[in-house]
Amino acid sequence: MDILHCDLDAFYASVEQRDQPALRGKPVIVGGRPGSRGVVSTCSYEARKYGIYSAMPANQAYRLCPQAIFLPPDIPKYIKASQQVFAILHRYSPVIEPLSIDEAFLDVSGCHSLFGSSTQIAQLIKQDVWEETGLLISVGIAANKFLAKLATNLGKPNGLLELGEEQVREILPLLPVNEIWGIGSKTAQRLKQAGIATASDLLLYPRFKLEAILGSNTDFYIQLCRGQDSRPVLSRSEQKSIGNEITFPQDLDDQKEIEHLLLELSCQVAYRVRHASLIAHTVTIKMRTPDFQTLTRSQTLQQGVDADLTIYKIALNLYHKSGLAGECLRLLGLNCSKLNDRTIEQPALFVDENDTLDQIIDDMKSKFGIDTIKRGSLLNRINRKI
Repeated sequence: MDILHCDLDAFYASVEQRDQPALRGKPVIVGGRPGSRGVVSTCSYEARKYGIYSAMPANQAYRLCPQAIFLPPDIPKYIKASQQVFAILHRYSPVIEPLSIDEAFLDVSGCHSLFGSSTQIAQLIKQDVWEETGLLISVGIAANKFLAKLATNLGKPNGLLELGEEQVREILPLLPVNEIWGIGSKTAQRLKQAGIATASDLLLYPRFKLEAILGSNTDFYIQLCRGQDSRPVLSRSEQKSIGNEITFPQDLDDQKEIEHLLLELSCQVAYRVRHASLIAHTVTIKMRTPDFQTLTRSQTLQQGVDADLTIYKIALNLYHKSGLAGECLRLLGLNCSKLNDRTIEQPALFVDENDTLDQIIDDMKSKFGIDTIKRGSLLNRINRKI
């Protein structure tokens, strides 16, 4: 039972309630405003009692709960909180696989002699996150990634749940198919039309008929329904790429704001690359338009990079040449791939004029906290918003 899944509860809304005590205990919705075509990005648990959920149109959310407090998202603030939480997670395991800005897997199999059992490690994480960030995090513990994520979902909010073999035998057969990892709403609907409502239904259904619905992933879903998942937790050094992306609750067409967010992403991803002692040879940006068309642009370099501003300059150039500069976007992402071990690659290949400053910034973050120091251009952006 060495796999932990950590997931911050109602992340965006919880950050707003933390920073504005008057919002605590009230239905809070972060995302689009009523009267717009925006959607709910995240909502507090008080709002969820009214049937509101992420990606719901803001107008529908307003009809369900007119007294809800609608707030625009503050992405830089959420990135800052995320960085604080991930710094805490790194105290307890070097093997961390980020899933999103507020969610990650940890393999703690090599950490018990330092911190105790998996349950004790989960308790320490929850305590540190609360005391240092004022946020609640749910943790699921199990023998594999699928079951650990399931444990988190079952334990929310503010949960700590360990799924052993006995609990898995009780819970898994009745698990609705829409709660099986990777099965979206459309696939779940097709399964239900075929009479498959639960994991046990799926296991009893003829495989050749399942393949017509699930395609090449049929065997993977069958294994999950049996509680089997052989996928390892991939640390950053083992990952083929390191990246992050932001989905905007409302379409964003302010080019300067997009460029600043691209700088935020570049600094965040570059820090992760350096923290893993890696060097990247390919930088990719990802953009999604309001009509859900996704465009990626990449540049592969002979000389590896890991500096904030170097990666940003490459990403900015890709953005300006993409044909979408100044256009509305609903998603922006940045990814570094073709990663090599920095200690193995010859130093002459990655000498960068920005390395010294980045090292100073990294040292400050390591000694005094991840938010101790920030680039002036990002501080200027915060000041302009205030």
